[in-house]
Amino acid sequence: MNILIIYAHPNCKSFNNAILKQVESSIPSTHKIKTIDLYKENFDPVLKFDEKNKRRDLAKSPETCKYRDMIKEADKLIFIFPIWWSGMPAILKGFIDRVFVSGFAYSYKKIGLEGHLKGKSAWIITTMDAPAIALPFCNDYGKVLKNQILKPCGITPVKLTTLAQVESSSQEKRKLYLEKISGMAACI
Repeated sequence: MNILIIYAHPNCKSFNNAILKQVESSIPSTHKIKTIDLYKENFDPVLKFDEKNKRRDLAKSPETCKYRDMIKEADKLIFIFPIWWSGMPAILKGFIDRVFVSGFAYSYKKIGLEGHLKGKSAWIITTMDAPAIALPFCNDYGKVLKNQILKPCGITPVKLTTLAQVESSSQEKRKLYLEKISGMAACI
């Protein structure tokens, strides 16, 4: 299976980076893994519409071609990012705006969307500082990414793993989180 990890955190010493390393090392070696580290790649998240940049041409943009190709080749997408202010990091939102575009990820039908990324699955791993008890009430971007972006693009099933209260968690709690992620990644 071809697995594409899309990672968004600016600090290489963060807990999110520990999650990334845990996922990469725990996925069985029978799978092929590629990782896009949006911050390391200095991905430009700014979506531009003007005389030169037409919305209808986004699916043909040479700036995002390599990312579209990587997504096409992948059987499974894994997103790893923190929830900040109930949303994903701006760089990841810009990646979605610029790469998951009409003509590539979906097209418009008379009513709704036709997803073009069928046959792919996804796993979203998010971290947040809110307590676990608040999760059912949070309008976090992990849920938005799952239900309002990936599923309409045809990606299903989508698993969402949210790790809560990360900032105030003990080293023991973080170790347990990493063991959980490792076990889940090993079952891919």
